[in-house]
Amino acid sequence: MDLLKPGQRLSIFFQKDGNLVEMGCTIAQILDDRMVIDLPPYFMRYIEHLDVGASLTVKVFSKIGTIDFNTIVISSPLEEAFSVELDYNAIKLTPSEEIPVVNAVEPLNAMVDDTVLKLSTFELSTEYVKFYSDRSFTLDESFDCELILPKNYGIIKFRATIIEVDPVYDNEFKASYSNMTEEDRQRLLYYMYLYSNNSD
Repeated sequence: MDLLKPGQRLSIFFQKDGNLVEMGCTIAQILDDRMVIDLPPYFMRYIEHLDVGASLTVKVFSKIGTIDFNTIVISSPLEEAFSVELDYNAIKLTPSEEIPVVNAVEPLNAMVDDTVLKLSTFELSTEYVKFYSDRSFTLDESFDCELILPKNYGIIKFRATIIEVDPVYDNEFKASYSNMTEEDRQRLLYYMYLYSNNSD
């Protein structure tokens, strides 16, 4: 998963003498099970908190939001590199205040009146989806959906509610999400992050 990349800014946090220390760093390398971090020049004053086995909190900053996870030190800065354990299952991504939006081409299955409608998306965000449909929908109409992401990114399940009917194009609709699991929401965020980075 390409959520983290070398060169991204991050902060590591730990407790020292009852105070929370924030250390600004940069990702140097991403490996399968660990992340190598370039530390600032003043790291020696905190060397005992950066030793192998120490617990840290990491925040990585991206254009789609903040990536948070707790971790332990794998190799200390007194060795060849300073690295921490990287567990993608423990990562939490908090969206930024600006709603990320991408152009979409993913298929959308809508379960309406015991019928599965095959719809086409054209805009995707963390709060809504826009799609084309030959069937007419009305404001506040709700139905269950499956958003089919490509490759192995999975299927996002949610309940859609129509919040906008295009006044010019009568086959274009905008729907909000509800009843989406936190796991699916994180998967959607990851997918949008990858899409936006690969489209730069």
